[in-house]
Amino acid sequence: MTDVYSTGFVEPEAWDGGRFPSLESFFTLRTRPRVHRDLAALTIGGLARGIDSVRPGPSTIGVRFLVGHRPFVAVASVRFRGTAIGDGDVELPVEHSGSFTLRRLDDRWLISSYDVRSRVPSLHDLHAKIRKAAGAPGLASTGPFFILVIGSDARPGQSPAATRGDSLHIVGVNPAKGAISILGIPRDSYVPIPGVGTRKINEALLHGPDLMVKTVEQLTGVAIDGYVLTGFAGFQELINAVGGIRVDVPYAMHDPYSNADFPPGTKLMLGRNALAFSRDRHDVPGGDFGRSMNQGRLLIAALRQLKVDVARNPGALLTWVAAGAHVLHTDLGLEDITELLLSMTSLDPGHVENRVVSGSGATVGGLSVVRLGASAYATFRDLAADAIFNGRP
Repeated sequence: MTDVYSTGFVEPEAWDGGRFPSLESFFTLRTRPRVHRDLAALTIGGLARGIDSVRPGPSTIGVRFLVGHRPFVAVASVRFRGTAIGDGDVELPVEHSGSFTLRRLDDRWLISSYDVRSRVPSLHDLHAKIRKAAGAPGLASTGPFFILVIGSDARPGQSPAATRGDSLHIVGVNPAKGAISILGIPRDSYVPIPGVGTRKINEALLHGPDLMVKTVEQLTGVAIDGYVLTGFAGFQELINAVGGIRVDVPYAMHDPYSNADFPPGTKLMLGRNALAFSRDRHDVPGGDFGRSMNQGRLLIAALRQLKVDVARNPGALLTWVAAGAHVLHTDLGLEDITELLLSMTSLDPGHVENRVVSGSGATVGGLSVVRLGASAYATFRDLAADAIFNGRP
C-alpha cells in the first residue's frame, strides 16, 4: 500500500503528467480497467500537471489478514495527508482515505477492490492560489556592473591574499536587461602583470588582490567594480555556512587527485564536495578550461541556491550576508554585499551565460602556459561593452 500511495501521490517521477503508467501493476488484471477509469480518485489526478511535489504529512495504515495455511486475503485501511507544492512554493492540502481488499497471487499481494474518498485540489484551485507579488532592489548602477571572483590556492594557515590564484572569473551584470554573464580566465594565461612583467596571471595574486584587479582590467578592458576572494578553507566554510548548494554535475567525474567522484545529475554539495568538483581537471573535457567552466557552474548554483533560500525564508539572506562578510576578502562593504545579494534574488539563474576564454597551450621557460588569441580578446571587448555576450567569441 505504501507503493500505491508513493506512486499516486508522493513520487513525481511516477506521475507522467497525470497518466500514472505504473499504478495498474498494483491491481489484479480484472480490476485494472476500473483503475484507469478512476485515476482521478485514486491519485492526485490532473493536479500532477501543475505541481512539483507532494510533501507527506501524518498518515495511517491498518491491515487485517485472513489466514488459512498462510495469509491469502487482506483488508487495508489507509488515511493519507499531505501538502501539494506548486510553482512559487504554493501549498495546498491533500487528503485521501480508502479501504482496499488485497489477494495474494503468485507470491504477490494485488488489490482486487477498493473504496476511496479523496480531497485533492484542482488545477483551478492551484492557479487561484498563485497570486503574489515580489520585489527586490536592483543594483544601484543602471549600467553594467562587474565583480571579479578570485579563488586562491591558499591552504589552511596561508593568507588567500598573498598566494597564487587558482580560479579567476569576471561576473558581469546588466541590470537593465536582467542578465548575468560569467567569463572564466584560465589561471595559466600568459599575460602582462603591471610592474612585474609577463607571467602566468595567477602570479598577480602573490602581490595582492589589487594587482590582480589591475591585471585583469588591463588585459580585458573591463572596469572592475569590486572583487571577492577566498581560499580553499574559506570556500568550504562559506558553502557549509549556507547549508550547501545544489550543483548540476554535467558528466561523471572520477578524479583521485581532487577527490571528485560524482555521477552526472543534481547533487547537494557541502564544502568538501564543492571544492573537489571545482578542482577536478584530470578527467574533465579540456582540462583547465573544463575546470574553469565547472567553477562557473558553481557560481550559477550558488545564485540559484540563494534565490531558493530567500524565497522560502527571507531571513536566509542574513545567513548569506553573514557568511560572506565572515569568510570573503573583498573591497566591498557590508552594505554593498547585502545590496548585491538582495538584488541577485531578482535575477533568473536560468539566464546566466557561462563561458571560458579560449587559448592554446605553450611552453615558456620550461613552464606550461596558455596563450590567449584573437578570439579571447574579442570576447573581452564583447563583455566589457554591456556585460552581455552579444557576438561569437
